[in-house]
Amino acid sequence: MSNWIPSVLPAQTDVVVLGAGLAGHCAALAAAEAGVDVVLLEKTAMPGGSSVMSAGSFALAGTDLQRSAGIEDSSDRLAEELLKISGGRADPALVRVYVENQLETYEWLKLHGVLFHGITLSSGTAVPRTHPTDSEQLISTLHAKALKNGRIHFVPQTAAKHLHLGTTGQVNAVEVEGSGGVALMTARAGVVVASGGFTRNGALIDRYAPGLSIAPAWGGAGNTGDGLLMAAELGAGLADMQFVAGTFGVAINHYPDTGFWAGDELVLRMAMYRGGIAVNLDAKRFADESQSYKKLATQCLQQPKAIAFQIFDQCVMNQSVTNPSVNDLKGAERMGLVRSAGNLRELAAVFGLDGEQLEATVARYNDFVDAGFDADFQRSTLGGSFGKLVPIDTPPFYALPCSVALLSTYAGLRVNETMQVLRESGEPIARLYAAGEVIGGFHGEGYMSGSALGKAAIFGRLAGRYAARHAAQQHSAFSGDSP
Repeated sequence: MSNWIPSVLPAQTDVVVLGAGLAGHCAALAAAEAGVDVVLLEKTAMPGGSSVMSAGSFALAGTDLQRSAGIEDSSDRLAEELLKISGGRADPALVRVYVENQLETYEWLKLHGVLFHGITLSSGTAVPRTHPTDSEQLISTLHAKALKNGRIHFVPQTAAKHLHLGTTGQVNAVEVEGSGGVALMTARAGVVVASGGFTRNGALIDRYAPGLSIAPAWGGAGNTGDGLLMAAELGAGLADMQFVAGTFGVAINHYPDTGFWAGDELVLRMAMYRGGIAVNLDAKRFADESQSYKKLATQCLQQPKAIAFQIFDQCVMNQSVTNPSVNDLKGAERMGLVRSAGNLRELAAVFGLDGEQLEATVARYNDFVDAGFDADFQRSTLGGSFGKLVPIDTPPFYALPCSVALLSTYAGLRVNETMQVLRESGEPIARLYAAGEVIGGFHGEGYMSGSALGKAAIFGRLAGRYAARHAAQQHSAFSGDSP
């Protein structure tokens, strides 16, 4: 191992944070604000990871924006719904930590300059509680704060390779690799793993979600499971790996001969939660469209060529907004991804679908709406448990061809309520913390829109704080557990 240490990378620091997405930035800022020194490592050239590629939504309850919109919500209700949508699989302790800290974290983000844009309805909620942001503004704002903080050293294009344990079993150093070689950096108080998921690691996808190997892999370019694998080398336990799923609603622009292809730019749109339906290549519905888009993804992959079409009308199009981007239907139309026609038969002809069948499918759905009961798939709401169904009957009519992409893995390291990484035995690995997409145990088998960024910010901030507590104890006398 060389003695290479870049000028911006000290030989030792208090806390090392692995990954400069939302969780990593929140961890680094929280630790620095607690008065300790932090090295924020990013293996790619730019910060942001999956966070900057996201729709920019936070699942929050009881905020000023909800009150201004006349929406009654509470932390208790949020907790109940997080547990419900997880299929009872979420760790209640993590859900409790999330809801107890979500309002404080929301205000903290705003104090740091993050802008929120109203309230909208997304999947998995009983009331509108999705708080949209611009993901680029979110990351650029926090990154600027990190760069200005004298206690934070941001180091791009430098990857963590291994975590090191001292003689007493505490994580006390990180082996890093950059353009100049490999070096060992001491972490006096510990390490926060915020390295994202493993969407870009084909071997891990084949192991844990082989059915998704055909789906386009997105997420941050650095999301290859590094942090998960490094912690696993130390005996870390894993959670929710059986629930890795894709995301339904990714626009496609080539079908059906080549299967589905999302193109060079990810365009995720969700007209179904505004009142649309989803049909397959046979022009037939195949699911309850109010479900979590994780569950819809699994059902879509079972359809012919894994292709679906979101069908909606002008009433839904009129609800288009730019934030969050999943509701920017007009933007997708300008891109040529959403097509329209004056009637359903003409719309079907655009995509080579059976026009008579599409008319019959929409008519049958509209009859269910009028009757107040969906006899085919028992859909009763727009999304989650909120919203009254509306007919699709106002021309022009629209269609968005879409399929499934692997945007996030929503599974990973098992942690406790102080964000300590746990061994398979349930014992914590001393001075090792984790936050963001790399952790499991929170989403379970379902997903509430906005809870991924929510947990990244909330848990990242807490991980930084807890790591800083150890740092305060080490400033006067380092334990001697040198690497």
